[in-house]
Amino acid sequence: MRDGTAVEGMVQVGENQSLVSFLNSRTGWMNVTQAKRAGTDEPPGHMIIHTDHIIMASSPDGSVQVANTSTGGAGDRLAELVLVGGRVVRGYLPAAPGQRLSDCIAASGKFIGISLARLFPEGTDVGDVALQNGSLEIVRDLRTADPETQE
Repeated sequence: MRDGTAVEGMVQVGENQSLVSFLNSRTGWMNVTQAKRAGTDEPPGHMIIHTDHIIMASSPDGSVQVANTSTGGAGDRLAELVLVGGRVVRGYLPAAPGQRLSDCIAASGKFIGISLARLFPEGTDVGDVALQNGSLEIVRDLRTADPETQE
C-alpha cells in the first residue's frame, strides 16, 4: 500500500484472467478475503481495499498468473523502476523490440506486470509482480547498463 502497509489475503480472480488484467478492471474497491495486515496479530477476515492505494501486488503461491506475458521472454526488457518514496524494483517489462518505454507504460493501463522482479537495495527476489503506474517516478532501461551493477 502507499503508506507501506502490507496486506496478505485472497482475491477472487476470474479463470484464465491475469492479476494485472483483474486490477486494471477494478474502478475503486476490491474485496480481499482471509485478509490481514502483515506483521500484526489481527485475525484474518474480510477487507476491502481501494486499488488507487495499491503499489505492488503479487501471487506468492503462483496460483494466479500475474501478467499475460511470458516470464523473462525475448520480447521483455530489463528495467529499473523507481517507486514513489525511493523503493527500487528491477525486472522485465513486456516491451516489444524498439518500443519506447513511455509507450509501454502508457499502454499497460493502471497496472503493469513485471516479471522476475527484485527489490533493492535488499536484493530480495519477489517473482512476478503487478505495479501501479501511478507509483512510478522513474523507469530506466537497463539494456545498456554495466552488467556488474545489476546485482
